[in-house]
Parts: sequence; structure tokens; C-alpha cells
Amino acid sequence: MPKSGHRYHTKLKKLRIKLGCIVDTQKNRNFTIVLLSAIVGLTVGLAAILIKQITYAIENYAVSFFPGYVLFLVPLVGLLLVNVLNQTLFKKTSYFKGMRNVIDAIENHQSLIKLKLIYTKVISAAVTIGFGGSSGMESAIITSGASIGSNLGRRLGLSYKLRTLLIGCGTASGISAMYNAPIGGFLFALEVVLPGFTPALLIPLLISSAAGKILFELIMGENLRFDVHINEFSYQSMPYVIIIGIAGMLTASYMTKAYSFCYRKLARLGNPWLIALAGGSILGALIYFFPSLYGEGYVSINKLLHGQEPALWKHSLLANPVFQPFNGLLLILGLLLLRPITTGLSLAAGGEGGYFAPSLVAGGLMGYVVFKTVYVVSGDLAGLAPNTFVFLGMAATFACVMRAPVTAIFLIADTTESYTIIVPLMIVTAVAYTVKNYFDKMNPLVSAGHGTIKMEKFIINQINLNDIVDPVKEFVNEDDTLREIIEHFSVFEHALVPVINADNKIVGIVELKAMRSLLKDFEAYDVKTAKEIMDTDFEVVEFNALRKKLATKPSIINDEHLLVRKNGQVTAYVSRYKLLMIYNQYLSNPDLLFSK
Repeated sequence: MPKSGHRYHTKLKKLRIKLGCIVDTQKNRNFTIVLLSAIVGLTVGLAAILIKQITYAIENYAVSFFPGYVLFLVPLVGLLLVNVLNQTLFKKTSYFKGMRNVIDAIENHQSLIKLKLIYTKVISAAVTIGFGGSSGMESAIITSGASIGSNLGRRLGLSYKLRTLLIGCGTASGISAMYNAPIGGFLFALEVVLPGFTPALLIPLLISSAAGKILFELIMGENLRFDVHINEFSYQSMPYVIIIGIAGMLTASYMTKAYSFCYRKLARLGNPWLIALAGGSILGALIYFFPSLYGEGYVSINKLLHGQEPALWKHSLLANPVFQPFNGLLLILGLLLLRPITTGLSLAAGGEGGYFAPSLVAGGLMGYVVFKTVYVVSGDLAGLAPNTFVFLGMAATFACVMRAPVTAIFLIADTTESYTIIVPLMIVTAVAYTVKNYFDKMNPLVSAGHGTIKMEKFIINQINLNDIVDPVKEFVNEDDTLREIIEHFSVFEHALVPVINADNKIVGIVELKAMRSLLKDFEAYDVKTAKEIMDTDFEVVEFNALRKKLATKPSIINDEHLLVRKNGQVTAYVSRYKLLMIYNQYLSNPDLLFSK
């Protein structure tokens, strides 16, 4: 290693040791987590700057390098490059797909996320979007922020619950920096990443969210996604808010179906290179005819917000007078229908990114379509503001796609600095989300999706396993009589005993609770045997695999009995009573969830 590299490594190691000493001396004080949340926020803020700069640099290079008549090749080149990276340098992290895997890491992998994910997804997302892929940068910054929080916690020897909290801090600061939306980032971490709100979460999440935004703004300046503000709202337009809410639900449903369609069709090709070739070619052709489909799509939304609707098809073949009938409402509707297709093609063909930005863009287009439709039908504006419809459409669609209605309200209000429309934002998200949940329950084919992590899994991941097991001291034979079993329970104070056969193999269990109905049947004491009354619904689990077993399927404790094996022998069983008692302790005192 070069001397300069060695010195850098030594300094980094010394810094980690110093931080470790601070953590050790402050274990019982809030200062520790406050300090770490600030560090995570600042680091993720730098990552957000990095991904934006790389993406815009690639986009400018790609557009200027390829002449206009071969513009359709740009997305294909990007998808092929990402596939090369995923097959070589990023092979070990290519499986990780944003929010879904972040939640999986919290639920099933003790909040441990690979260190390489700090930069691999930043690069692959920047290449995908920079070359025209219709996905969002947010997936990359969420993954990078979660990895930063997880690895900082792991290196400092923090517990599972504090590693999880730092993952939430990384997510909050990433969204806050990318969208200049500190409240939106804070709420997104609470609503989607963490299992529930507790007072212990408040300060760390607020600090990390604020730190990410402040650093990003100090370096990049005030960089609003949408620089148009709404200063007033007429409550006479409230019926249209209801319409937008329903339309947002329908748009979200269409987006989900479009993504699924693209994945299914491209997956039939089997070979990842063929998939990238087909997906990139179709995507390039769509962008060639509709240049507004290039990249994230925020440019199109800003054009609409500034009343520059004709700019959306300025460089399109549809700008030709022959296609004039397709301008206006029909063209915007076409963009709305094609945007989810291009997102599905980008991601199904191996590209990187998420559904965060596409849901906002599609929602904005939907809001504008509703506005144009009302204008065409009524013949006048009727006091309507198109920008308000765009913002409300974003909130309604985002709430349904990301399953985060509260985040949707404040993300749009923060991003647009339009706090005067808080009430209509509340109503439109409530309508969209309520209607969506209603139809999801009515349709058994609709899955619940992967929302916030499940509370029972979070609790199981942090409890001491020795606190939920009782020892197995003796066994009974399958030929033992009811009298002998009763005598056994009178000697050993436990609620369950395994039953073995002549080959010393466990064939069932007898539970004290299940025997109570037999205690009054005195005639059966010397007649019935363990084989007749035992329960065969049990499973033997290795002690080192017990946590994973319970976290993967928490309901298993209610379905069957779990026996615990150590060193090849059954030594204990999981006590339902103890597990339920600990679970209730956490629910009755939420501060325990993230206590140090």
C-alpha cells in the first residue's frame, strides 16, 4: 500500500477508536446517539451531493456525446454498463434493491448491511438515470444512508436496536438532503423504516435529517425540486380534491401493473444481456418519440409548473404539424401512461433506482391531466390553479405507491414550500389511501406489499433468547401411563415434556395445560398412555438458528411447539408465556424499543 494510503488508513482507524471511546464512556447518556446521528446525517448529505453531481455529469456527457438521431441508443448503453458493473465489480451487492432489502436487513439480518453498498448503488443509479433510465435517485441514497448507519453502528459495537436507529437516521437524512425536505425525511424514516414512533427516536431523527439538509444546502445552495409555490387555495375547489385522490389511487394501481408487466415480459428472455438489450432498445425508442421521458422526469413537471406545456414535445416527432391533434391533453395523457412503462423497462432490464421519483412524476402528470380535463369540459378555469392540481396529484400517487400517506403530505409541502395547501394535501392523501386499502381488501390477489417492518420481528431480534426458553430436564416414554406423566409434572416444575420412543427419538410432546381436562378421568390414569395424549405438532430448532426461525415466522409459536437443541441434544423449549410477557413489556413501554 502507498505511504499516503497507509497514513489515511491509520488516521481513519484512530478516528474510529476515538469514537469508540466516546461511545464507551457515554453508554448511558443521550449524547452518544445524538453525536452519531449528526455524523450519519452529515455523511449521508455528502453522499447525496455525490450522487447528484455524478448523475448530472453523466447526463450532460451522454446527451452531448450522442447526436440527436442516435439518441435512442443512450438508455441501451446505460443499461448495458450497469449490467457489466453488476456482473463484475458490484456482483456481491447487485441483489440489493433499495427499501425492500433495507427492511429485510432489519428484520432478518440484525440490521447488518454490506459496506460496499455505500457507493455501489450510487454509481449504478447515476449511470442508469444519467443515460436516460426512468427511475429515482432516492433508492440509491436510501441504500447508501442505511449502509452508512449500519456500518457505523457495527464498527462501534452498538446493539441491534441502535444500529436500526442509525439506519433510520441515514434514511431520514438522505431524503431530507435530496428533496430539501427535513420533515418529509423524518416522517419517511418513522413511517416506512422503523417499527413505530417512540420518544427516543425524536431527537436523533430530527438531528440527522436537519444535518443532511444543512450540509447539502451549504455546498449546493438552495436546490428545490419544484421552485413554484402555492400561496392560496379556494375551498370551492374541494370536490376536485376528491377526484384527484381517486385518480391518484388509480394511477398508483396502473403503475404497479405496468411494472409487473415489464418484469414478466422481459424475464421470459432469461439471459440478462438479452433482457438489457430488449429493455434498453424499447426504452430508447420511446424516448426518441417522447424526449420528456428521459431520466427522472422532474424537468417535465417543472415545465408544466411554469406554464411551458409546449416544451414537453418541443424536440419530439409529435411537434410536426401532422401530429397537432395529439398535442395538449392527449400528449400529457400519453406521457402519463408511458412513464410507468419506461420505469418498469429501466428496472426490469437491470437498471438501478426506485419508485420514489416515478410516483411523484406520474402523480404530477395525473394532476395536470385532471386539470386539463376539467378545463376542456367546463370551458373555463373555474378558479382552478393547475400547479395545485399537480402537487395534489403527486401526494395522492406517492401515498399509495410508497404506502406512506403522512410522508406524502409533508414531503410535498416541504419540497414546494406550499404550506397553505396542507389541508387539501391531507384530504387528497386520505381519500387516495382509504380507497386503495378498500379495494386491496376486496381483491384477494393483491398482496399487502412490504411496508414498515413488523413490530414482533423487531422485538424478537433484540431480546435475549435465554429469557424465552425453559429447560427440558427429563423425558417420558410413549408407553408411560397418564399416572406416571402426572407424577412427572409434580416433580419437575415446567409446562411441557417431550415424549420419546424405544429408539430415544422424540415423537411428540405433552403439555401440562392440555392435560387438565384429563385429570378428573381417574379411570384413565392407568389406561391411557403418552402416545395417546401427546401432541405431534412440534419442531426441533438449533439454538443458534432460533432467532432467525422466530423472526422469519413469528406466528410459528402459536402454531406449533418449538424444542431447542444444543450440541445435538434437546435441552430446552420456547416458553410461550415468557415470550408473550416480554412482548407485552415492550408494547406497554415503547421507550424500551430503542433504549441503550
